Amino acid sequence: MNDELNISLKPQTESAGPAMPLSMVNRGEAVIVRQVNGCKTVRQRLIDLGLNPGAQIHVLKNEPSGPMILAVKGDCRLALGRGMTHHILVTAVSQ
Repeated sequence: MNDELNISLKPQTESAGPAMPLSMVNRGEAVIVRQVNGCKTVRQRLIDLGLNPGAQIHVLKNEPSGPMILAVKGDCRLALGRGMTHHILVTAVSQ
């Protein structure tokens, strides 16, 4: 009897496609942060907010006016201005 358990160490979600600014992501999409740009202060602030490379975020609101609303780490909500969203490069999540 050969009962083997196959365990995959791959993450449950993988990124797909080229990196794009967070500001281009549509409402309802999930993305993975790939790179945080900007001056040292901006990068550190965004990383302190949980937007570090590898983090998965879900876009809750992205309208032409007003801030972008994100779900970070599941239940945490974050509002970012348009300027800040241009500094964050993301890739789409393929499931």
